[in-house]
Amino acid sequence: MKTLHIAFLSLLAVSSAVANGGGYATISSKTAGPFQPIGIDQVEILSERLNIDLHIEYATIRVEYLLHNPGKKVKIEAGFPVSETPPQYVMPGTPAPVTDPKTRLATAVTEKLQGFEATLDGKPLEFELVPDKLDLKNIGPAGADRSVTGWYKVKFNFDAGQARKLSVTYRQNSLGRFTYLFSAAGMWQGPIRDGLVIVRPMGRPKAEIAFNHPKRFEWKEDHWEWAFHDFEPTLEDDLELQEPSKTWKQHFDTREVNAANSKTGLDGFYVAEGGEWVDDRFRAKKWEAHHSSYQIKASSELPEENGLNYRAENLRQRNEEHAWVEGVPGDGLGESLVITPNKPARIQQIGIVNGYARSDELYEANGRVSALDVSVNGGKPIRVLIPDERLNFRMFYFDLPASKEVVKNIKLTVAGVYPGAKFHDTAISRIVLVQPLDKAPGVIPIR
Repeated sequence: MKTLHIAFLSLLAVSSAVANGGGYATISSKTAGPFQPIGIDQVEILSERLNIDLHIEYATIRVEYLLHNPGKKVKIEAGFPVSETPPQYVMPGTPAPVTDPKTRLATAVTEKLQGFEATLDGKPLEFELVPDKLDLKNIGPAGADRSVTGWYKVKFNFDAGQARKLSVTYRQNSLGRFTYLFSAAGMWQGPIRDGLVIVRPMGRPKAEIAFNHPKRFEWKEDHWEWAFHDFEPTLEDDLELQEPSKTWKQHFDTREVNAANSKTGLDGFYVAEGGEWVDDRFRAKKWEAHHSSYQIKASSELPEENGLNYRAENLRQRNEEHAWVEGVPGDGLGESLVITPNKPARIQQIGIVNGYARSDELYEANGRVSALDVSVNGGKPIRVLIPDERLNFRMFYFDLPASKEVVKNIKLTVAGVYPGAKFHDTAISRIVLVQPLDKAPGVIPIR
């Protein structure tokens, strides 16, 4: 799975970039893409307002520019690059990255075309998608393992002395890594006079997000914030958010590890936190098993229909082709699942894939859980809020109530629902138990 990045008018579209940013390297015509900006060096950016909502698997970006033309009338052609970066995080069973250039470009363009919108002074602005194949490796500190696969090109006119408001919204995959190219603004006249960046973690713990410029951002209640003035960005200023090394986790399929003499016999995948590869093998001090070695019963199940079943047993499967769907009238408030580990064990967390995650259409059509009451061994339940996000490669994890006893059973009661657009029911696609291990689970396969 690729991680795609869009930012405002990348310098990499031109053969030479020596604008006010000062940090740009000269790029030869051999590496320059087919898109050439026009007129932007006459226009200044009075303000930039950037909002990034960082979800579990993707980010939504809303950026608003106030542009000013201090000179004579000019025609603008500007581009928003679609770049491609290998993901930091890959779940077991994820398809291998696409390497064929034509297929890679087609996939990138299709994914980024969805949700991309631009407006000028509040009115929709047409854009054209220009394919490209531009390798960015070794170009600047933020250019490693990244390439431009296309451009969203926009055109508009500026009268002399005119100020115009340009707004862009889009959705971007962010499996553990997110990049925003501030350096692109160096192509315009003068510095960015005023700017504000707001980053909100949506369903992700604060500890799992690290900034490449942490001193710039201040935490305020539920988001990070950075205000700047007279900012002349260089390549060093490009914003990168990623999971810090202390929380970054390497995943191994248990079917491979168990075949290599692991004795745990758990069905799922193993997680090594903060480890590293040594002599072609992975070494880590902390290991977890994220497994489906449990029995499960539901208070109700939607009856089988057209050859499809909606039993609770579906939650143990390794894919989201099927789901558990409660079977009572209404949205399923108060319905429950009881999970019994095959062997009582120390279970610290639960990971879930919410909703009917087989497709976007099924996810939206059916209800999703917004809150669960979670009880361990019959103890007092705690309320857990679940984000409304269809997950393809990750899970949403939450902590179980602390207990000195091993876990014999867990009860999950539906306490809140995101209503479905078509059906009055509630679905969950997958559940795993997170069990810490005392030692590495056998021999780890060679890379």
